[in-house]
Amino acid sequence: MHDVKTTTDQLLCDQVERALRRDERLSSQPLEIAVEDGVVHLTGSVQSYRRKLAAHEIASSFDACRDVINELAVSPVIVPDQQVADGVRAALDAHADITRETITVTARNGVVTLGGHAHAPWERMTAQDVAMACRGVRDVDNQILVDRSTTEKDENLASDILDALRVGRGLSDADLHVAVNEAAIVLSGSVRTLGQKQTADAIARRFRPWIVRNEIRVTG
Repeated sequence: MHDVKTTTDQLLCDQVERALRRDERLSSQPLEIAVEDGVVHLTGSVQSYRRKLAAHEIASSFDACRDVINELAVSPVIVPDQQVADGVRAALDAHADITRETITVTARNGVVTLGGHAHAPWERMTAQDVAMACRGVRDVDNQILVDRSTTEKDENLASDILDALRVGRGLSDADLHVAVNEAAIVLSGSVRTLGQKQTADAIARRFRPWIVRNEIRVTG
């Protein structure tokens, strides 16, 4: 399973492999890991885009990782679109923190589109996470709009995003800044790897359907 050239690369490869095997989303997936000069190369297949992102975040969380090349193929379980949509609706209905009546669900070729309104950014993010975990879902297009009359002011939203970034994999020590206005979320600061920059971008996009401008510098 390994293709490594140095002791440092061998150690990093072993660490990434153990972390991936411990994660319940990835433990049964056919993954291949190679490391060269601190760059982790992921190949194989996973059943959802969410799992592909999870593998990327785990691999990039190690200090010795300079970058991640994520070539995992997404090969979901094939489920008829109507069953996919029904499954997502049922999962949303069962979730105590989601107002299901304000959210619409459609599916096409395994891609679920969420529409309607949410009362807060965290509800929008939770709906996406619930949908991504459903059987047969290849990806989620989250078009849910957040009711601005019930959300925090922009500075409070920026603080919430920054808190989420600080607990993101590999980002706890990163020098990151967040600004929010009506048009966009703006990320700035610096990280060591491209993988960390991509992780920060993915976290920010969960909070709001507006544009994310990622101005984070990669210093590694």
